[in-house]
Amino acid sequence: MYYFLSASLPGLALGRDPGMSVADFDELCAGQMTPGALARLKQGSLRVGREPGSAAGLPPVYAAYARFEQYLRTRIAERRAGRDEERAVHLPDPELYFGEVDAAMGALAAVSDPDEREKAVDRIRWRMHDDLEAGHEFDFDGLCVYRLRLEILNRYRGRSVEKGRSNFNAAVDRIAGGAASGNE
Repeated sequence: MYYFLSASLPGLALGRDPGMSVADFDELCAGQMTPGALARLKQGSLRVGREPGSAAGLPPVYAAYARFEQYLRTRIAERRAGRDEERAVHLPDPELYFGEVDAAMGALAAVSDPDEREKAVDRIRWRMHDDLEAGHEFDFDGLCVYRLRLEILNRYRGRSVEKGRSNFNAAVDRIAGGAASGNE
């Protein structure tokens, strides 16, 4: 149990800057855990393997999240492919069924802005983390969920409309410059 460590962590809320990176969290945990426990904690990531069974060997909370993420990605891929039989993607059914994902897919499809759609997907993930965290506020699994949530929040750190627009314009300039030099 990690009572002091868990109690000393700042609260996390979707849409708020957590004030620390995943690396900062790992460093904080390094002083409170055995090297083996820290290594297991660092196994978690929002990026999971696509193959069934890729969660084997992970701590239980990470394995549960990996199965959820595989299901979520499968349903998103099916939605993107559409209902056109020629474009249809025939993906294998994930090993578990997550009704909350299927319930959210309709609303997700209605979101036209890609950034807002990404945030909506992260809200689905956040709700899954709520389920994974239940009953694990001060133990290793709770710290695993905290780390996954930090990873979500850190994806938005330093993001701004101006920075996005600047990156987009720089990419367009590179593409336009490449096309212009290829036409000579």
